[in-house]
Amino acid sequence: MRTLTLKVPGDLADWLDKRSRELNRPKSEIVRQALLAQRNGEKFESLLDRASDLVGKYASGKKDSSHKKHLKTLGLKSLGSWKRS
Repeated sequence: MRTLTLKVPGDLADWLDKRSRELNRPKSEIVRQALLAQRNGEKFESLLDRASDLVGKYASGKKDSSHKKHLKTLGLKSLGSWKRS
């Protein structure tokens, strides 16, 4: 396997350190999986996409509380959103 060296912003490095400890996996494995997902064109979907058949199905009493346009990015998971906890 070849070695790749890259520079990342401090907040991204901190996130990667934390995530590595949480998963008990090396940082290189996490980055490798992210690169493979990007290469394979994996698409990430929001919670709205996953639950679109349920959104707005039950009345909450609040006007527009479950309207799809308000929930478009709720729970969005992608390689570009590194500011997750």
